[in-house]
Amino acid sequence: MPDKLLDESAIRAVMDRYGSGVDDRDWADWAAIFDDPLEVDFSGMTPGLKPATVSRDKHVARASALIGQFDATQHMITNVQLRVAGDAATCRATMRAEHWISGLRGAGRYTMFGVYENGFRRTAAGWRLSRLALRVVREEGNTEVWAEAQRRARGAG
Repeated sequence: MPDKLLDESAIRAVMDRYGSGVDDRDWADWAAIFDDPLEVDFSGMTPGLKPATVSRDKHVARASALIGQFDATQHMITNVQLRVAGDAATCRATMRAEHWISGLRGAGRYTMFGVYENGFRRTAAGWRLSRLALRVVREEGNTEVWAEAQRRARGAG
């Protein structure tokens, strides 16, 4: 029977790698934390966007294209609450993500506050994120920063 504390420690490490992988732009390490395929639900961030099941490679490619447009990001994930049940787990965590981009009128900083409601699956290689869901609860700063990164990622910037 797996050790609960070891499982929780391993899942917390995956959450840490989620934030640091994005901020360090270490896409190979970041990709390694995801199950394949995985469920992605950003409807709590972008109204009208439907949850989807996507391949790990597609998710990483989309995220790297968007996040790569920022000069810098800083993702802080805290208040991690875990429930482990055999080879599955859920995690609720609060987050604050800073995004900076230059070349805009006004402030070049946008901050997002939210809650992750993620799912995990134990694999032969360890715990992997199998469901990634983010609900944004507050925004501060220049929302044009986020919109500009999206435009640039689409090639319209």
